[in-house]
Amino acid sequence: MIAALLKGRSESRTLALDTLLALVVRLAGAGAGFVMSLVVARTLGAEQSGYFLLAFSIITFLAAISRAGLDNVVLRQTGAAMPGKDLCRVRQVLGRSLLLAGAIALLVAALLAGFAGPIARDLFGKPQLAPVLSAMAPGMVALALFTLVGMSLQGLHRVVASVATLNIFTPLVLSAGLLLLALLTAAEAAWIYSAAALLSLLIGLGLWWRATASHQAQTDEPTGWREILTPALPLWIVLVMSQLIQWSGQFIAGAYITPQEIAQLAVAQRTALLTSFILMAVNLVVAPRFAAMHKQGDLDGVRRVALTSVRLMLLAAAPVVTLMVCFPHWLMWLFGDEFVAGAPLLRILAIGQFINVATGSVGYLLMMTGHEKDMRNSLLVVAPCSILLSLWLIPLYGAVGAAVATALAIAGQNLLAVFWVRRRLGFNTLAIWRR
Repeated sequence: MIAALLKGRSESRTLALDTLLALVVRLAGAGAGFVMSLVVARTLGAEQSGYFLLAFSIITFLAAISRAGLDNVVLRQTGAAMPGKDLCRVRQVLGRSLLLAGAIALLVAALLAGFAGPIARDLFGKPQLAPVLSAMAPGMVALALFTLVGMSLQGLHRVVASVATLNIFTPLVLSAGLLLLALLTAAEAAWIYSAAALLSLLIGLGLWWRATASHQAQTDEPTGWREILTPALPLWIVLVMSQLIQWSGQFIAGAYITPQEIAQLAVAQRTALLTSFILMAVNLVVAPRFAAMHKQGDLDGVRRVALTSVRLMLLAAAPVVTLMVCFPHWLMWLFGDEFVAGAPLLRILAIGQFINVATGSVGYLLMMTGHEKDMRNSLLVVAPCSILLSLWLIPLYGAVGAAVATALAIAGQNLLAVFWVRRRLGFNTLAIWRR
């Protein structure tokens, strides 16, 4: 009993220190993303930034499709391989994942560039969007690939390198390019984004190569394609559905509202995501631990780490949410006078993201412990409901309807995942008072 208590306290201290490091690094990543949105809005203005941010949401979604669920496969298998220091498996998993995702991403990018005109004109009713989509197509390929590299670095416990690859390099290079070159159109900014994403991929690969440079002997059987592809399909469905929940409001709103309103919605949504950077920071630390503990059969350890992480997240998220709910007009004014009208959108979306944080790392809990099908089933219910809500609310209430639909979908997704964690793993992540 005493040994278990001491072990729990030691794990809590270690988790707190690792989370603090991840929080600082993730804060830098969130800051880079915020700076990118700020520079885009201030440099391009509401109309052109609306085209840029809508195109960016589209290629973010397409990059997720191109990864075919392999990002979570890479994370889980890398995290599970780390206790045995099986770097050969780590290399095999990432190498094969990059090969497959790269082929899919190139095909998707070619289709996007080839059909940019019809997509912009017929789907969104905005012909000016076409050159922006074409210019971002190469960046979509790089985004898909450097995400896989970043997830492998996360599984290797290289938190700084992972966050830098995923969240820092591209926004900072894009921001610097916009400021130095004094670009005025969304299409020009899109070309800078593609160059920045390619640079991030190259730097990320260099960091990953350095992290796996050891010539340690192989300890397990070689990783086959079936071992990678079998869990990838349900994880791919999870990823696509979660992306639809996150961005379908913007996609549907893109066909109904003006570019200026799209810019307000996109800026509000990306600012609200600052609330969940705490969750993302904690996930950097706990996701590989969940995978390793589950492989070792330590379900009590999974529970302790999960509940401790929720307490840390709530403590860190409360001031951020309070700022967004109480002072949304001031925060939106930072992007320019044209964005102040989006203050109600920020308030709504911040509440949705707070629920996301309050439920904890439930998605990773399910996916890292072999219950990815439960997560998939939850999202298969929530994502269509999100789309239907958007189709109902946006024609009636415009951008406010998109914000409400997105916030409700994010809350529903996470509360359903809480239910499955309770049923499969035997504890409730909302019961933070328990030890």
